[in-house]
Amino acid sequence: MNENCRFKKVEEIFEGRLRGNQLMLSGKGLSLEEARLLWKAPRMLEISWLDLDDNNLGDQGVHELVECAFLENVQYLNLNQNNVSDEGLKFLASAKYLGKLKRLHLKENLINGEGLISLFNSEMLVNLATFQVNEGWTCKKRDGWRYKPQI
Repeated sequence: MNENCRFKKVEEIFEGRLRGNQLMLSGKGLSLEEARLLWKAPRMLEISWLDLDDNNLGDQGVHELVECAFLENVQYLNLNQNNVSDEGLKFLASAKYLGKLKRLHLKENLINGEGLISLFNSEMLVNLATFQVNEGWTCKKRDGWRYKPQI
């Protein structure tokens, strides 16, 4: 493990940030290496609400996140401000362990559009009903996807 990691054990990441089934990690500046501690933790099976807003995961972090079988119960995922691009969204669209995901937040990332098409067409994220890409830009799935501006 890198000497610059603030969290040496996964218990340190959970400490004070777990509220029932919600893991609140917004603004913690998690590095990819620190996030890997989470992806290896069986305790993640308890989590249905995962808030990773304002961290440093990037596309590689999303790729590793979607390979984590311990995230099978996640229904809400916040990836706002994580330097995720369309490539990361393509990883999400093929996530075999996020089948229960209902809500996804992606604001303030490096998204141009191609990855959004992957989310719209995902055969893996069958329960995804709502995702937000930018402030006021929410998509909802009701007999097909609908864009609803929020002004």
